[in-house]
Amino acid sequence: MNDRHSRADDSRGDEEESAPVSRRQLLGATAGAAAGATGLGAASRSASASELTGCDDWLEAPADYPEIDLTDAEPAAENLEDVGEEFVVFVHGWLGLESSTDQANTLREALEQNGSDQPVVAASWEADSHNYWRAENTTETAGERLAAWLEDEADDATVHLVGHSLGGRACLEALAALESPVETVSLLGTAADDDAVCTAGAYGPGIEHGADAVYNYHSGNDASVCYGYDVQSFSSGLGCAGSDCGGGWFRSGSSCPENYVDVDVTDGVGDHCAYAKPDVGCANLIADTLE
Repeated sequence: MNDRHSRADDSRGDEEESAPVSRRQLLGATAGAAAGATGLGAASRSASASELTGCDDWLEAPADYPEIDLTDAEPAAENLEDVGEEFVVFVHGWLGLESSTDQANTLREALEQNGSDQPVVAASWEADSHNYWRAENTTETAGERLAAWLEDEADDATVHLVGHSLGGRACLEALAALESPVETVSLLGTAADDDAVCTAGAYGPGIEHGADAVYNYHSGNDASVCYGYDVQSFSSGLGCAGSDCGGGWFRSGSSCPENYVDVDVTDGVGDHCAYAKPDVGCANLIADTLE
């Protein structure tokens, strides 16, 4: 991966103006949290990913869509022949394995709509445990495997990472394992503690050396992170209000890395699944960082 530096200044969504988190959204997020904590009952185990996360309406990808398989200890990629020397890697979130290529294709369409012709490759990992905490613990392995693949197979390429929800956490894990930095990282509604990205936090050092620039797109309308993550993790989520590196109870009082930027997209992103979608997400801002 080259070390060319690029910095930007400073949904299932409705086409209407974003509204505050509704009671219905809150109850849905809390129910999802409870399901993850208990591992679900027998009847619930058959529920689809979209029923639990609310993430659906992706644009169907062709059968030969480019994909990196992180479910194996030795990651392999398929259909990358036409990808080129600069591309985006999209990492899906919880319960997103089956729709991984569809989600990546949706982001590709959204970026194209905003003037970016960068290819988008899907990175697929074992995220489909209905026990949320088990999936969360798998992000470290997914990130390490992604880093290994990038170092082995894309060392001369210009790579941009985009991670949604727990996929953002996997991207942060990848930065900690990388020897050479990727170009940019875009975190979308990321399920991680809001102080984990601080210089003294779990991911701070990785951010500093693993990427030229890291952008955290967060929304106060994201019920899954603003409420669901709080319930499951007893901590404020990075994808809700951004980083919190100030002093206080149980906090280090450190700062954010210089290459890290919080981007508040509350006005444009109405729910947890809208970030990467055309018309309702923040793909216009992501596209700007790819120039």
